[in-house]
Amino acid sequence: MSIPPKRTKLTATPAMQAAATKSAIPLTAIRAKPLSKLEQNTRLGHVFWCGFSPHNWPPEFDDKHLVVVIRGGARANGTHVVVPLTSQPQTGEFAYKLKYNPNPRSAPEAWAVCDHIYTVASERLEQLRDDKGHFRRSLAIDADDLREIGRKVFASLNSLRRHTFGVVPERP
Repeated sequence: MSIPPKRTKLTATPAMQAAATKSAIPLTAIRAKPLSKLEQNTRLGHVFWCGFSPHNWPPEFDDKHLVVVIRGGARANGTHVVVPLTSQPQTGEFAYKLKYNPNPRSAPEAWAVCDHIYTVASERLEQLRDDKGHFRRSLAIDADDLREIGRKVFASLNSLRRHTFGVVPERP
């Protein structure tokens, strides 16, 4: 049986402390987290604007896009699971064209990109505006559209499961 080595207290030399202080980001350089613009908690099927990072690269979403909530959260310090909407026609098995665009002023059509699932903070979400620029109450998409989006989201996740774990045998 070996005896564990005696622990000694590590102390930083003045040079190490100076280097650590120099490399640390000053608190004034850290941007404060913005306040949430939501007036209520998000709910399944509601549509919001989402401020994605402007530094994302395609096929990621960047800047502001409409999103539909597929798991709601609290407006303060909450997280929300969303599927982005786009006016660009989409192809593929995980794209879905909505019956109508929740923001018809932007384009006549809206597509849900069901294999781009995001979890975002409340501070990224903003309610839609009316024609006068005022925030309006949350708008829910059509129930049939929500059902199809949910079906395609599950299909995209099942595709991942099949590629990861193989085909799962059916239950008897």
